[in-house]
Amino acid sequence: MTLTHVPDASEDLDRYEVEHLFHSWSFQPGVAPPRVVAAKGVRFTTEDGRERLDFSSCFVSHNLGHQDPRVVAAIQKQAGELASFAPSMSTRPRAVLARMLAQVTPGDLDRSFITLGGAEANEAAIKIAHQYTGRRKILSRYRTYHGGSAAAMSLSAGDSRSWAQVLGGTEIVRVPQPYCYRCPSGQEYPGCNLFCASYVDEVIELEGGGDQVAAMILEPVVGANGVIVPPPEYLPRIRRICDKHGVLLIADEVMTGFGRTGKWFAVDHWDVVPDLMTLAKGLTGAYVPLGAAVARKEIGDRFKEQFFSHGATYAGHALGCAAANAVIPIYEEDGLIENSATLGAYLLESARDLAERHPCVGDVRGLGLFVGLELVKNRKHKVPLTAPDAKIRPGANPKLEVGKKLFDLGMIAMAANPSNVLALAPPLIVTAAEIDEGMALLDKALVVADAYVEE
Repeated sequence: MTLTHVPDASEDLDRYEVEHLFHSWSFQPGVAPPRVVAAKGVRFTTEDGRERLDFSSCFVSHNLGHQDPRVVAAIQKQAGELASFAPSMSTRPRAVLARMLAQVTPGDLDRSFITLGGAEANEAAIKIAHQYTGRRKILSRYRTYHGGSAAAMSLSAGDSRSWAQVLGGTEIVRVPQPYCYRCPSGQEYPGCNLFCASYVDEVIELEGGGDQVAAMILEPVVGANGVIVPPPEYLPRIRRICDKHGVLLIADEVMTGFGRTGKWFAVDHWDVVPDLMTLAKGLTGAYVPLGAAVARKEIGDRFKEQFFSHGATYAGHALGCAAANAVIPIYEEDGLIENSATLGAYLLESARDLAERHPCVGDVRGLGLFVGLELVKNRKHKVPLTAPDAKIRPGANPKLEVGKKLFDLGMIAMAANPSNVLALAPPLIVTAAEIDEGMALLDKALVVADAYVEE
């Protein structure tokens, strides 16, 4: 055995991928996936030398695009000074980031626990809610995803990937989404009077109200499970319902934070301040793994006298914090949040124009540079293109076929997510010309799904 030189020819790397790695959320492949060797801006290059468009921002994380020299330089500088240290000691990057998060998050969100990713941020938020309230129950919504760790995955209700999870970490109560395209109560907005919100009120009461329910966790705009944008009255009403019962509201902004929806945070569209907010992805633009759970001042101050029973070896990792400290000002300096709002409206309009030419598209929705096309077999009757468990079952998957065709044409989007929605989330630096280029490729790829349409 030699560890000084591991063979790294292409055929060696392919073999290592197949023989020695667990690949996420998949049947383990018999052949290695395409290998990325470089990326810049909104494009990436594979080992065959071909350049493609990234309209997924790598699972909605590379908000600044790839290889921004300012961020790379900040990481290099910090690595040369102090890569990391035990979290019992202070570092300059961690202290600065804590202050910066208190400045950019809405309302009186004030104290952060800094983690290594979104799932860990949600785990921390759940523990804070439990410890602050002394209660165990957490409400979560169907068709949602909060991360792959124990409690976060347990709360990912209605996502087929959670079915294998042994429930743990909290007592879960599930409620429906404000999913107007497929209303679970069979009603139509606005005549429904937001039954989905009223139902939350009743569930909290039936589950013991403020004596038993600690918090409700939600994605303000649902990500992997469908890019579901709520009606404008929904989130303010949920805020009032939580206040009525003394229940904390946790906003999972892992995907939607830092300009993705055309505001700093998605909750800003409705002027709602959650009690806890979780962040990751756009926090560092994915240059270094990092997440955060941010609590309102009143909650954070409680733990000056009450023991905070949570921690991690890499909490507040100096290298990640330095990356975040470089990334966050760029959103403001480069006008990326405004660009997300402006170009997001253009992307949504372009997607709706595309839908008119493709009978496989049942609905188009989105906010900012986060747009979803829901694929169907029959537009009139809204017959889904694939079953809810298609991702975890072997065999043909028409949506993945669309994704493969799109990759062959020269672009990636979020096609492997559990829902029937093809999600478009280009970096916030995208231009109108690049959107036109991407939509022209998608126009060709959707022909694959059109072949499955049943009139």
